[in-house]
Amino acid sequence: MQVEIHPENFKLKNQYICPNKISNKVDQCIRNIADNNGFVKYSIEKKEFCTNGGNYLGLLYEVDVNGHTKEGKKELNIFVKSILTGNCDLKILSVDDVYKTEMFAYKVLLKIFDELQEEANVPEKERYKMVKSYEESDAEVIIMENVAKKGFSTGHRMDIPSLQFAEKAIAELAKFHAFAFVLKVKRPDFFEEQIKTRKATYIAGEQWQGLARNMIKTVMDNIDDGVKERVEKFCENIVERFTSSYEDESIRRCLCHGDYRPNNILTKTVDGEITELIPVDYQLMNYGCPIIDFLYFIMFCTDKPFRKAHLMHLKDVYHMTMTRFLKYFDLDIDNFYSRDDFEKDYEGRLGYGLVFSLLFLPFMFATEDDVPDLSKDDMANLSINVDDRYKNRIQGIVDDYIEWGII
Repeated sequence: MQVEIHPENFKLKNQYICPNKISNKVDQCIRNIADNNGFVKYSIEKKEFCTNGGNYLGLLYEVDVNGHTKEGKKELNIFVKSILTGNCDLKILSVDDVYKTEMFAYKVLLKIFDELQEEANVPEKERYKMVKSYEESDAEVIIMENVAKKGFSTGHRMDIPSLQFAEKAIAELAKFHAFAFVLKVKRPDFFEEQIKTRKATYIAGEQWQGLARNMIKTVMDNIDDGVKERVEKFCENIVERFTSSYEDESIRRCLCHGDYRPNNILTKTVDGEITELIPVDYQLMNYGCPIIDFLYFIMFCTDKPFRKAHLMHLKDVYHMTMTRFLKYFDLDIDNFYSRDDFEKDYEGRLGYGLVFSLLFLPFMFATEDDVPDLSKDDMANLSINVDDRYKNRIQGIVDDYIEWGII
């Protein structure tokens, strides 16, 4: 659909309304963006963007603005993420809060990251990368540059990434975590008021018990009989284990991404080599334990052979990257997160990787023709049909945790 718009007459020939009752606010936001970019005549074309199970908390759209400014032809490529309409209370997660969190990330936090990197003269190739966002974003609609038009893409949620991808993704995660330490020193008031106070948006309650039962059933249906008893014993208090991962004040050290996986990491590849990597989707960002972010990526995105071959190396990549990155800000990592602290956290919080895997991995492996609709489905009775690849992945995780002495 295209809409011809002239600044002297904002009455649209065909009202630009996204399906699924997306707020008309999007219309005005796009018009404001066009005005701010000097368009005198333009058309809007949009299409729904489907992730086939890669996104559960919003509706995604690509919007292209084509037209003329006083300088000549111009095109804007925009990516829109809209809050779920209808049922915004999922009982286990506040959708309103996750959009407020992401708005804070793009409109406030990432801009401060950019300022800090400018002040420290961090080399361009070493900087933490961000996607441009528009000021028109708010707590209902997040509007960003559509970097897919520049060759960026995400991998399939069920695929095991390359070692190169894992190295670069872990390096960016280390930089993101390091910013909490930078802010603590360089922006102390902001850190105390806006970072240290940032809580996870999960809502503990009865719905979690029902969801956990159904996810554990999926696990049990896909693991070997010989290990089921061990897993069942571990799962006896799994909801309490999960809530402690974000409620325990003693494990909080830095700002965490909360959902760090390939679907939320954009990459640009040239001749088979990753040239740029940009994390996105900060909806579950919280002040918490960095090891949980690290394990979330490792357990969700790799399989047993990959972990056996590369886990120790990726731990090195994480800590060495953080060490190097903090030096740009004249900070010594030993004053914030020494290797001993990292290893102690890793050993002490290793079990959280299993908790998150048991509860959330089925969502990653939901079959593409039967992806659950979280805006409609009852979370306590949610059942997920998983792809055949799930069986091998969850069995490998369970086997690792047996070898590591956790279960």
